Amino acid sequence: MKDREILRCLGKNIQAARLRAGLTQECLAELVGIHWKTLSGIERGLYPCAVTNFIRIAQHLRVSTDSLVEGIEPPDARRTASIQKAMARKRRPKAV
Repeated sequence: MKDREILRCLGKNIQAARLRAGLTQECLAELVGIHWKTLSGIERGLYPCAVTNFIRIAQHLRVSTDSLVEGIEPPDARRTASIQKAMARKRRPKAV
């Protein structure tokens, strides 16, 4: 999954949770401590979200952080295993 797709999915989840909570972008942004235009950009998948703001958003929406990342595909398991295997070989001390 590409970064832009991740941001769009995250933004849609935040927007849906905000609407369920009955909050405007202006209200949630004020609670989180960011500008409403920043929140708008996050919801549209245009801006990444700082971890601290992500946690504050979840707290003020009274949802779990897990619920906000639903729908984001996990990393490719084969690629991950291949990279971990290659990196493990590089860390082994060389014989003297």
